[in-house]
This record gives sequence, C-alpha cells and structure tokens, in this order.
Amino acid sequence: MDVPLPVDGLCDLVLVRTEDGGLARPADDSTALTADEIAECARALGVAGRDLRVLVDDGARDAALFGQVATALSCDVLVAPAGATVRRRTGPGLAGPAEAVPVDRVSGAVVDWVLVQPTALQTTRPGWFDLAGGLVLPRSGLAALPLAGGLEFANREDFVVRRAAAARLGVGHPDLVTVALATRAGQFRLSTYRPDAAGERPGRYSGQDVAAALSATFLYGGDLRLWMRWPDDPAQCARLDAEVTALAEATGATVWAPEVGGEAVLLRGCLDLAARDRSGAVTRWREYRPPHAPGAPRFETDRDGRLVPGGGPTVSAAGGVALISSVRPSEVTFLERYADLSAEPGMTLVDLTILDGGRLALRYADDSHLAVSAVELRALLTNAGWQGADLQLLTPVADEGTEGLREHLSVLESDLGVEIWSLAPGAVVVVRDGLARAVDEQRRPARWLRAAGADLRAETGRWRNDDGWLIPRRRGADEPSTPAPGPSPAEPATAERSPGEPAAERSPAAPAAAVPPPERVLPAPSPRPALTVPAPGSRAHGLRWLPDRPEVNADPVWVWLASPWSPRRVAVEGVPSADLFLVGDLDGERVARAHPYQHLLCLRVEAGGLVDLDRVGDLPAGHRVAGAAGRFLLPAGWLDQARLQAGYDIDDAGRPQEETELPGHDVVLRCTGARHGTDGLPDDVVRWPAGGRRAGVWALIPAPGDEPTDDFLPLHQGRPSVRDGYLLVRLRVAAGRAIDARASAAALAAHPSIRSRLPELVADGVTLLLPPGSYDDTRVEQVLHTDGGRWRQRARGVDLDLPNLLGHRPAPDVWRPQPMR
Repeated sequence: MDVPLPVDGLCDLVLVRTEDGGLARPADDSTALTADEIAECARALGVAGRDLRVLVDDGARDAALFGQVATALSCDVLVAPAGATVRRRTGPGLAGPAEAVPVDRVSGAVVDWVLVQPTALQTTRPGWFDLAGGLVLPRSGLAALPLAGGLEFANREDFVVRRAAAARLGVGHPDLVTVALATRAGQFRLSTYRPDAAGERPGRYSGQDVAAALSATFLYGGDLRLWMRWPDDPAQCARLDAEVTALAEATGATVWAPEVGGEAVLLRGCLDLAARDRSGAVTRWREYRPPHAPGAPRFETDRDGRLVPGGGPTVSAAGGVALISSVRPSEVTFLERYADLSAEPGMTLVDLTILDGGRLALRYADDSHLAVSAVELRALLTNAGWQGADLQLLTPVADEGTEGLREHLSVLESDLGVEIWSLAPGAVVVVRDGLARAVDEQRRPARWLRAAGADLRAETGRWRNDDGWLIPRRRGADEPSTPAPGPSPAEPATAERSPGEPAAERSPAAPAAAVPPPERVLPAPSPRPALTVPAPGSRAHGLRWLPDRPEVNADPVWVWLASPWSPRRVAVEGVPSADLFLVGDLDGERVARAHPYQHLLCLRVEAGGLVDLDRVGDLPAGHRVAGAAGRFLLPAGWLDQARLQAGYDIDDAGRPQEETELPGHDVVLRCTGARHGTDGLPDDVVRWPAGGRRAGVWALIPAPGDEPTDDFLPLHQGRPSVRDGYLLVRLRVAAGRAIDARASAAALAAHPSIRSRLPELVADGVTLLLPPGSYDDTRVEQVLHTDGGRWRQRARGVDLDLPNLLGHRPAPDVWRPQPMR
C-alpha cells in the first residue's frame, strides 16, 4: 500500500506476506525476512528516536517476531491485529495521503493497532502514542507514566527502559509519593510528547518547574520520594542539591533523595526502592524539609536502605511462632491459637502479611504494611533467636497473589540460604497435635508449597507433605504421601495421631462415629414470628417488585446477617448492599457457617419491619435473594424499624468470635457493589433510554492513554463546551443501558435510610451516566478533538465499540437490567 499520512515520531514500514505466510519487502515478496533484517530495514528509513509501525495484514500473528524487532530497535512496534487488514482511510476533506487503519475482515469494523513492546521489557503500560479508533494519536503535555504511588517522567530515547522499570515498582507506603526523574547538567530533565515550534524537545528544568508539573498531586505537608541518580560531577551535584531544596520549598513537602553521589535502585523481590552509593553499598535517604515544617520526620532508612515509617516494624511472637507481623481481622484469635503451636526441629514458623500483589510484608507502627527485604528479615529473625532454620509461612495465600509470592519468596530463599514453605491458595492453618496442619475450604488436608519450585509445587529439599503436615524427609520415604481424601459428613475432619504417622486405612463398610455438633456461641434462634398485613396507607417499603402490603412480623424479632465490613465500620457508614434491601436469618450460627472470614451483625427489628420470604412468591429475576426457612427481607424503606445490637468477627471455620457491642442506632444501608460497575449506586436504578429504542448522546472522554477519573461516563444530550485534554464522542446507547441520575435520586429521596452517591452526582450536574457494565454495548459514531478552542471533526461514521476509545480496559461482568414486575 502507499505510505500513509505521516505521524510525527512514527516510522512506517510497508511489508507484504510471502506465500508461506512470512514477512517480506514489497520488491521481493518471495524471501521472508528475519527479525534482524526487519530491524535493518527500519533503520534505513530513519527509525532512530521514533516508534515503528509495520503496515502488513495480520501483523499481530507475528507478535513474537516483532517483539525481537522492538528489542533490536529499543522502541515499540505497532501492528494490525490478527484477522485485520490495513486500509487507507478516506473521507470528506481528506486529500493526498490518507490515514492507515486496521479493519476486521469479518465484521468490517475498524479496530485498534496492537502495541508490541520489546520482549525483555514487556509491560501493561501504554506507549508513546494514543491508540484509539484505529488511529495513532500524538499526546500532548509532559511525557509521563503512571507509577505505583506516584509518577514517572519519561524521555523519548529511554522511554521503553524507564517504562519497564516503572512497571516493576510495587505499591509502597500510602503516605509516600514517588516521582521518577532523570537529571541533566545539575537540573531535572523533562520531555514533552510533541516537539516545540523549533522542532526541539525541552530539556533541563528547575525544582520549581518540577513542582509545577506535579501541581495536580497534593503534596503540601506530605512526603515526596525521588527515584533518581546523582551526577558524577561534584559541581553538578551541588547545583542539583539546590534544585531539590527548591522543590521542597515549592511543594511544601518533605523531599527524600539518596545521599549526594548515590542513587535509588529497585530491589529484587520486595520491589521497593533502596538508597545505594556508587559501589552498591547501602546508604541513607537524605531529607529536604520545607521551611517551617513542623514535627519530626515520619520516615527513616532501614537496614536495606529503604525508606520506612519511623520506629520500624511491629513484631511479636506467640508459642512456637517466632515472628508475627500481621493483623488479620478475620482471625482475631490467631495469637491465642498459636500459643499451643510448636515447630518441628529445623523449622521456624512465621506469620507475616501478604500484600495484594503477593509480596510478603511487615506491619509498621503506623499500621501500614510494606514488603519485606532480605537484610531486614534476617535481622528480625536473628533477634527472635533464629539460627538459620528453614521457614514455614502460616499466612493464608489468595489465588491472585500466588505468582507474586513465589517470586518474592524465591528471592528471600536465595538471599537467606533456606527453604521457605507456604500454604496453597485457599488453605488455612489449624493446630493439630501441637503442629501446623494445612486444610482447604472443605477442611480436607491441603499441601504446603515450596517457593523455589518452578510451579510452586516442587517437593525437593528437606521437607515433605504428609496429610496436611510438613515433616522432615528423614522420617519416612523419599516420596511424599498422597493426602487422604476428605472426610465424609459423618466422620471427624481430623483423626488423632502423631504428626509423622501415616493416615490409617478405613474399611468402606466400617461405620463412622458420629460427630457431636459444636457448642453454640450465639443464642438459640428466635422463634418464627407471627405474621400480619400492614394497614392500608402504610409507608412505602421502596421495592417496586414487592407487593404493596406483604406479610410482615407481628412482634419484634432478632435477626442476623453477614457483612464484609467490620461491625464498627457498619455502625458509622452503614450496612453495605447492592440491593435496596437486606436479608436476615433467625439463626446466627447458620449465617456464620456460610460466611467464614466475614462479620456477623445482630439486629432487632420492630413489628412490621420484616417480610417473610417464604410468603412473597416468585422473586424477581436478577436479584440476589434466596428464599429459605427462617430468612426474612428488610426493605430499605422500613430500615428505621431495625436497630444494630451487636457484631462478631467470623473465623476461618465459620465460628463467631469476639462480640462487639454496637449503639442501638437505626440501620442505614450503604449502596456499594452494584453489578453495573458504578460504586455508590444500587442495582435498582431508573434506566435510560426508555421505550426499547437506542438513543444518541454526547460524552467527553479523557484523551486516549489517560485513565478515566471515575467509574462512569457522564452523558450529555446536547454538545458540551470545549474541554482541553478530552475527546468528544457521539454515542449510540442501547435501551435501558444508561442510568437516569436525577430520576434515580428522586426515587430514593423518600427513604432516608439509604446512603447513595446519587445526591452528590446530581449536585455536580450529572443527569445521565453510562456505567462500565454497559460500555461493551455502546457504539461510537463520531470522534471530535480540540483545535484552537473549538471542536474539530476527527472521524465520522466510525461505528466503534466504546472500549476501543477507553484503552481496552476490561469491563466488569456485563450488566443486564432485568425487567420489573
């Protein structure tokens, strides 16, 4: 094809397919090119300092090859998706070279270019350009990338390297903002995405310039950590030292930088920054305080050269557990349970926090949790009497954190020179025969996993699994035993035996001993209340699908319900619910058994506040209600007849623990977790457009590459005014897929027990909104961008899926509004 309309900073390379599917030059379509040959073709076109776009059909089919090309060129490569053909885009007002866009061969729809990053530097971060609606769009402003807890200022020539480093940094202390910066000649170096009028990109910036670039981030009175390297020249260091001081003065924040002459480096495993000198030795973080900053510094340098809260980690020990630095609200009694726990000889038991990404962490005095590094962990273990024994981690592991935990523990294994064993995802520890036994959700024996295993299941080393216990290999055969099958409902979950003894074989015909029911912690269930019908003209209950006068309790009754929020939080913020009702049960023990790791609430409901689910009849489709004997509905309109009495934590076995007395306030419902994906709104909202037909509306979308700042898209029935940094799009919304904010707020206004986000949205001028659950069903018809203070047509009749302009962010479970009765 012809060379398309050029894009500044992008080099276009035209290739064709050989008969066997390889990639070739148009002049020699019989000879397939290697990655090095494609890279050489790009260099001949002047790709240096630019990204490469390869104009060939089905380019993503050769993503591995183009990853090698990207590595060779140290840039990103843009290719057409598999199944797409590259076409020239023509239209009104387009003359001469036209834009190249990928078009799906089956649907005929325009699709986006695929970003291929260098193989060794792959991330999920965006590239230098915005990719939206099949177009490659230059960004504006300073070149910056999102950083965990901060911002990375990038430069064109080292963009892919700095992007990869930024993607590796883990989330750190919530009160510490991190900014990554390059330096030049004693000042900071910043770049813009577009060249200035002279064709040059800005270079050196002062500390005050950096403060201005960070003006959107609130820093006053906070702490700012610089990911930087000091120059080698002493004169440049002196000048840069003055600029860091100016940065602290301009932001009003305490700025932390490595000691002059050093640098901040990313540590393996814990993925946090540490201060090092030129030889790699640990050094300190230097504090630059703004004038008149009150109080003492909140952070200090630890043994690894990391910036951590003052006072160091909070650690303790209990029974045979040598090191504990974890608070798990769902296991408030774990310290007591550990009092009876002992460790096998040659093994040290530890219980630490596991962060969301899987990194092992310590708890600090300010109640924050930071990933642990090897030197600090070694020191804490040594202080606890550790003498080089292997480590057994008692902390439960979530499925999504498995890979991150394996990576972190493998680094700690290597640095400490020990074996580290952890629980399988979903397993928990119970104390049996004085030792830690791993069991799964059904209370069956689970396996311990070795961090050094390639798949987290290797069992080489000094320990092996035996029916949920981790025992030394020298006690039995070299091969691990197979865990015993889970107990039948009529037999005990665990048998009394010594830890090293194999599980006894059971005869299929042998009768199993009945297990006595566990002793009740809570009072016996309330008797089923007598029912009555509300008087005519009674207050509305607020549920459109419920009969106006359902059968309700004739006398006060105590009911129980589960909550993911703690009792104290519920007393302040309300009971979380996506529906405009709560479901209570007369049997609190039954609720607790069904909701391990959550919380249990006890409510007293006055006469007329409960609806018997068994007497409602058919429940509406799409509502998360399950009828059962002893279960009752608490409609939002009648919640002022219910009062909080007490709350309990529920442990891993589904047993209530530690009662919390609650003030007898009226129950409040806090809207959260709705299926449509917009938090703070209930599932039951007034939908738009009505009448079963699609409707056209306008929406402002952040410039491609910028994340939306909210979990919904405001809709406008008229064209809004020009707003820099945004695209204006014309959308076609399917019937009932948007939300009428004003009508929904009016419907809830009569029920003061409901706390939602709707009044705030209406006050901010939002009338209609599109939730994330409806993005996939919404089509884009036009795209306009800002030019000289007015909207200018960018593309018309594009018929794109909305997610194409939203960076291909995954939508939540698709929201399918259900018909009302």
